[in-house]
Amino acid sequence: MSVESKGSPRQRNIKLQLEYDGTAYKGWQIQPDQRTIQGELEKSLSRLLNEPIRTVAAGRTDAGVHARGQVANFPTSSSISLGRIYSGLNSLLPRDISVGQVEEVPSEFHARFDATLRSYEYRISFTPSALENRFVWWIRCELDIAAIQHASCILVGCHDFTSFCVGAEERDSRICHISRCDWETAERGLSFHIEGNRFLRSMVRGIVGTLVQVGRQKRAPQDISRILEFRDRQRAGPNAPPQGLFLMNVEYKGTSGE
Repeated sequence: MSVESKGSPRQRNIKLQLEYDGTAYKGWQIQPDQRTIQGELEKSLSRLLNEPIRTVAAGRTDAGVHARGQVANFPTSSSISLGRIYSGLNSLLPRDISVGQVEEVPSEFHARFDATLRSYEYRISFTPSALENRFVWWIRCELDIAAIQHASCILVGCHDFTSFCVGAEERDSRICHISRCDWETAERGLSFHIEGNRFLRSMVRGIVGTLVQVGRQKRAPQDISRILEFRDRQRAGPNAPPQGLFLMNVEYKGTSGE
């Protein structure tokens, strides 16, 4: 059994599962003079644990994007119990951010780099709704479902997604492995599901915006292959608006992430 030096508290690594309505926020990542999910979370954690806290997230969601299964972690020397972290955070956080799970994990765990699968859902509605307008993209005309399903299948597998990401500042590899990419009918519209090992900035919204053009018969399904080959953002369609997008789940080796 290891013995820690007297007066030196044990450092713990805490993992959180988060849910949030991103409408009022400028995304996950802290930005100067902007309200962000990370900013609100770290402010509440620092107050609760009485020490400066810095968090890492599995996915840095854009402004206006929501999450049902975001994962974050942070180191702390506080001995406060997991139950008190759970209840304290849910008391301190704004009502549009909540914590679903709190657990202690090995010191080497990293919410972003250890993730093996990320799942997103994008929701489209064909009818207006005063209650759901913050969580769907309202499209006035129905889409050619067969065409967008065909186009979506082309995206499954390992591809360079340069044509669908925003910003030349993406320094990492733009190769992503997509294991699921399909659509389901919903009560008022459609739900798009995509799963992969990693995603580039605004990649899902770029894909949805382009697939909607296919559904409107402004592009052929086969155009998706050529768009991937060009590796040029100008070749793809515009980004779908942020409010329809949800980070649903993050998985790690040996766990389901749920």
